[in-house]
Amino acid sequence: MSGAHRRGRVVVVTGATGGVGRAAARAFGAQGAAVALLARGEYALERAAEEIREAGGRALPLVVDVADAEAVDAAASRIE
Repeated sequence: MSGAHRRGRVVVVTGATGGVGRAAARAFGAQGAAVALLARGEYALERAAEEIREAGGRALPLVVDVADAEAVDAAASRIE
């Protein structure tokens, strides 16, 4: 899917504070997607969101442990 097809879409990235997750979140944001960032560490989440916003993207950082089903459901509700 090209970047033009991501404009106006919402992408959810888990593990968004490091490594592949952070790189993917930045790439999706640069391609015009709104990015919901999910991870356990609040400080790192805020920093990752700032990087996306500074590049002109939209980011929603959410502190979530994906092993917790209720937390994932709550995050999904916020993203919708």
